[in-house]
Amino acid sequence: MTMLLFIVVLISLGGSKLKMIAEVPHKENMLEIACEEEMMYGVVSYYGEKWNGRTTANMEIYDHKLLTCASPILPFNTIIEITNLANSKSIVIRVNDRGPYKMDMNGKALRPLQAHPIRVLDLSEESFKSIGDLDKGLLNVKYRIIG
Repeated sequence: MTMLLFIVVLISLGGSKLKMIAEVPHKENMLEIACEEEMMYGVVSYYGEKWNGRTTANMEIYDHKLLTCASPILPFNTIIEITNLANSKSIVIRVNDRGPYKMDMNGKALRPLQAHPIRVLDLSEESFKSIGDLDKGLLNVKYRIIG
């Protein structure tokens, strides 16, 4: 019987920030996920209507009008709150896809896949529009895991 054992270790970082580390036996890698108290910062972009009807990495059909996003590292169905730093507008969305990734000159993801060096999330068009201007294409945000 294969059983996954998750050990939760809380490490105090300056008193207010916590990290949760989940360890799976017989694996050398550690999965590190920020706890709800930790605020993260980065640049987000969006992917829109042209991707409608395509299958996302978690096997859902992409709908640009839903409040979803792609993350290269957060688990599927993670709920995150994103706040645009320029206007303080916030939205709560769900991770259902992977990306953004480094691209070649033709817009194809490089293999092996590598997380984008600047962008941390790709938002659905509706998610991006809720907190910023589509014409800008990129937003500086803060975000945190809420569920």
